[in-house]
Order: sequence, then structure tokens, then C-alpha cells
Amino acid sequence: MTEIHIGSKIRELRKKKGITQEALATVLTVTPQAVSKWESGVTYPDMAMIPAIARYFEVSLDVLFDYDVNEIKASIKKIQKDAGEFFYHDQKRYVEIIKNALNDYPGNEALLFDLLNIYANYDFTLIDGSDHTDEALEIADRLISGSNDYVTVCWTKERQAGIYLKKGEYGKAKEIYESLPHRDDIPTQSQSMAFMLSGMDKLRSATYYRNGSIEDLYIACEKMGDAWLTMDEHPEASFDDHTPADYIPEAIKCYRQAITVLESFMVDQPDLAPHQRYLWAGMQTFHWCFHQDLAACYKKLGQTRVCEQEIETAYGIISTAWADFETRRELYMKYFNRHLTQLGLEEYVR
Repeated sequence: MTEIHIGSKIRELRKKKGITQEALATVLTVTPQAVSKWESGVTYPDMAMIPAIARYFEVSLDVLFDYDVNEIKASIKKIQKDAGEFFYHDQKRYVEIIKNALNDYPGNEALLFDLLNIYANYDFTLIDGSDHTDEALEIADRLISGSNDYVTVCWTKERQAGIYLKKGEYGKAKEIYESLPHRDDIPTQSQSMAFMLSGMDKLRSATYYRNGSIEDLYIACEKMGDAWLTMDEHPEASFDDHTPADYIPEAIKCYRQAITVLESFMVDQPDLAPHQRYLWAGMQTFHWCFHQDLAACYKKLGQTRVCEQEIETAYGIISTAWADFETRRELYMKYFNRHLTQLGLEEYVR
């Protein structure tokens, strides 16, 4: 737990004020021995006396408790960075770091969300063999009811809905998703600054806005493809202009649109290494995923040769799109193979 330094702070403030322990004891109507014990950390002042001590030294309670908000924020950011090293390859260690930090910073929203986030992103039992569903939903309820940060609440709801989907509660998940704001309901920093500012501020904001919009567009194309790919699982679906025979061709069209958008914004310089042609880290993942998605389509159409070609293309991307692929092959291939399995392409796992 976080140590309480009120005693050393009282000693610091007393000396700064130039008074003795006896003088402070007289003011506070306690014994000099009590002040001595406070300052040496043997005991703490009675809670009812804390405000009087703060008023006497003309400081806030935060100062009296040596509570430095900026220092705490910096400490939490460091914890998050340290934990982040394990997010993709050692989720158990990640959870341990975050939970240990919550012992020192109980109720901290950033750490609680980090814990919720990893539970929402991974199968619960893959982390440590335990089912954390109830724990995750409890964290979500706590953040939604207790946070004054609208953004935190929205992201929490998004993760909460995903957990309900894992539980098979589609209706509950849909209800939560429908409570989230639409894309244009609230202004965003990059969009507003790109439109309204000028010079370098405008350029930086517009670049960030562009990158986010590109990512949103190719992900949206992929998700449309996902919908068509699995539409045959929804017999209740009804279209005026599509029959079940159109579903997979429509999915292929969407995935190819996603690839076109992504590749249109890759850096077109032949002298660059493959991993340098992506505008930001993460584009590579979607690049090979889209080709695996296409492979799943062609498998459904019975076009085995084209299916295998798409998987080879996906492997060619993942094996060259990261400079450290050879040293971290096992990690990268773990996600490559997992996506294959999710698409029903287990026979192509490497």
C-alpha cells in the first residue's frame, strides 16, 4: 500500500514555520510527545485533528498528506508502460502488475480500465485459467457509475458490451452499444483543430485526423465484409436486392475495398524496407488480416487454390512488415494462426 508521510510533512512544515514541537503541541492542545510520535511515524494524528493542522500551517490536505497529483499521474503512467510490455505475450503478468498497482492506488480509473480492457480483449481463461467475467462486469459497473469522465464511461460501455457478447447475451450487448454516441454527436480534438486552427497546429491535427479516418474507413470495410461473410448464419436476414448466393461475393468486394484503402495510403518509395512503408504501427496487422478474410471467402466458394494464394500473401506481409519478425516470430505467428482459426482455416495454421 502507499505509505502515509503526514508525520514527515508536519516536521517539514513546523521547521519551515520556525516553531518547536512544544509550541505546536500547545497550539493543537496535545502533548509534545504526541507531536514527536507523529513526526517519527510511530503514530498518526487523530482524523478529527487533520483539518486543524492544515489550517494552522495554511496548506491544503493534499499538501499535508504529501499528495502530489502530478507525481501520482506520472507513476501510474510508468506502471501502465511497464505492464504494456506484457499485454500481447504474457497477459497473466500484465494482470499481476495492474492488480499490484491497484493495491497502491485503489479505485484509480486508469488502472481499473486497463484491467477491464485486457479481460475484454482476451478469453478469460487464457489469462490464468480462471473465469473473470463477473469481475470484469463489476469493474465496468464501478467505472460507469463512479466516473465523471464521459470518454472513460463510453469506452467502458464498449468493453462491457463486448463481455456480454462473450456471455451470449446479444440483446444486452446491443442495448449498451445503442447507448453510445454516434460518430458526429461530439466534436473531436483533431477534427476541430484541423478545421479551425492554422499553420503547424492545423497540419499536425489534420494529419492525425486523416490517419484516424483512414483507419476507420478500412476497418469499416472489413466489418461490412465480416457481416456478409457470416450472413448465412442469420436466416432471418432479408434483402430486396440480394440472395444468399450474393453474400460471399459481397464480402469479397468489401475486403478488397479495405485493402485498396489501406494500400492507397502506404508510402510509395521503392527504396524503403517493407515495414517502413506503413504510416503507423498497426496497419500491418490489418493488411494481412484482410487477406486471411479473403481466404475464408474463397474457401466457402470452394476455390481452394485462390484461398491458399491469399494465405500466402498474408504470410508474405506478416513476415516482412515487422523489422523484428524473426526474433519475435512465435508471438507474431500466434496471432496469425489465431485469426486463421477464428475464420475456420485451421488446416492452414503454421
